[in-house]
Amino acid sequence: METYHDNWNACLLFRNKQLTKQLKDYQNASALAEYSSALLVSMGQLLRLHQHPSYGLVRDEAEWENLFTVIDMLYGDCLSEKLSSYGLSMQELKLCYLVRARLGNKAIAVLFNIASRSVLKAKQRIKGKLALSATDCLDKYIQQH
Repeated sequence: METYHDNWNACLLFRNKQLTKQLKDYQNASALAEYSSALLVSMGQLLRLHQHPSYGLVRDEAEWENLFTVIDMLYGDCLSEKLSSYGLSMQELKLCYLVRARLGNKAIAVLFNIASRSVLKAKQRIKGKLALSATDCLDKYIQQH
């Protein structure tokens, strides 16, 4: 009788380990699918920004973070890390990411619901923080870094 219980316990322990591993695999796959779907949404947003920019297209900070990730994936490196030492505000960082994605001033203005000349002024302030000269082009600087 003792061996029967010992075998049964060993069998249950083995099955418990199998199910625990399967559960972890499922949780990892589920998290990856959620992350992937958020990135797909961000890719769609980036496409819409290029084709038909509109105010409120990117609704919250989580969507901005996902958009940053997509732009980093498509254009290389992590722009926020490269610009972290310059003390840019979140709004300025958003503008830099949109410039990196090669959006024009008009599209950026529509997305932020501001005038195009406000975008130009914001770019001038960013140039100052990055210590670029008046003759340097912020757009080229951001797109090359």
